[in-house]
Amino acid sequence: MDILIYEHFLGENFSEQPSPLILNEAKLIIDIIIKDLSLEFSDSKISLLLNKKNRNLIHSKNHIYRNYVDDVITDISKKIKENDKVLILAPEENLILFNLIKSLEDKNIGHFNTNSNFIYSSTNKFELNIKLKNSKKYQIKTYKDYSKVYMDKEIVAKPNDGVGAQNLFIFKNKFDLEKNKHRLNDFHIYQEYIKGTIIGINIVITKNKIIILSINEQIYNNSSSNEIYLSKIHIGKYNYLLDDFRIFVESILSNFNNFFGFIGIDAILTQDKKIVFLEINPRLTTSYIGLRESIGINPFSFLQKNISSFNIAKNKLITLRISK
Repeated sequence: MDILIYEHFLGENFSEQPSPLILNEAKLIIDIIIKDLSLEFSDSKISLLLNKKNRNLIHSKNHIYRNYVDDVITDISKKIKENDKVLILAPEENLILFNLIKSLEDKNIGHFNTNSNFIYSSTNKFELNIKLKNSKKYQIKTYKDYSKVYMDKEIVAKPNDGVGAQNLFIFKNKFDLEKNKHRLNDFHIYQEYIKGTIIGINIVITKNKIIILSINEQIYNNSSSNEIYLSKIHIGKYNYLLDDFRIFVESILSNFNNFFGFIGIDAILTQDKKIVFLEINPRLTTSYIGLRESIGINPFSFLQKNISSFNIAKNKLITLRISK
C-alpha cells in the first residue's frame, strides 16, 4: 500500500495565490504528516500531489504534480494503485472537503479521512447546532438574522461553513455590527460573544473508542478592531481537565453515528469552568503540527494499533507559534 496526500491550498491552481499565512500553515502540517506517515508506514511510498509552482515550499521531494486537465479526484485515481490510500486536507468551506471525500468514496478509493456523512453533518454550523439534540447544555444560541441578538451584547459573526477565524468578526454590540455590515454576507451566522479561553481538542476515533489526544489553548490576536487571527497554540495546557472534556466530547459525538479518524472540537472554557461548544473540525487541524512532540506517540499509530498505554497526563506542554 502506498499513500497519496492532497492539500488543497498547495495543490490547486488558484487565479490568486492564497495568503502567505495559509500557505505557511499548509506547509508546516504537510511536512509533519509526511514524516509521521513515513514512520508509521515504513514500507509504503508517501507522495504529495502538488501544484508544481509550490514544490520548493515542502521539504519532502517525493512529489507528483497535478494535471489540471482533470478534476482532482480523477487526477488522484489515475495516479494510485488499487490498494493505495489517500489523505485529503481541505477546508469545509463551500463543501470542498465533503465533495472530495464523497467522490473518493463513490470511486471506492480508500482514505484516512473521516467519512463524508460526518463531514457533511458538521460543516453547516447553523444546522449542526440543531442536530446537537443530546448536548443542549453546551450550546450558544445561533441566529441567521443578527436582529434577533440582544442590542447591548457583544456579537460574533462567522461564516456558516468557514474555517478557523477567517471572515470572523467580533462586534461590541448591534450598533457596531450595523456600522460594519458591509463586511458581512448572507452566509454569516450570529452568536452572543462568550468570554473565556478558546479550547481546541485533538481527537482520534478508532473502531473501538473515542480517544482525546490533547486539550489545547488557542491564542488569538486582533488584526483589526473587529477581526482576529490564530497566533499560537499551547498544546496540552488543559489536559488536566480531561474528565470534564471527556464528558463534553462524548456528549457532542453522541449525536452522530459511524465516524472514524482524526477530528477536532473547539469550545470556550469560561472563567467559572463552564464548557461552551463552538464547532467541529472534521479533519486534522493546525495543532497536529506539534501533536507527536507533545504526546510522544505517532498519532497515526492510533489508527493502526490498539494503544492501551496512552496517558494524556504524561503529555508535554508544547507552544506552537502559528504567526507573529
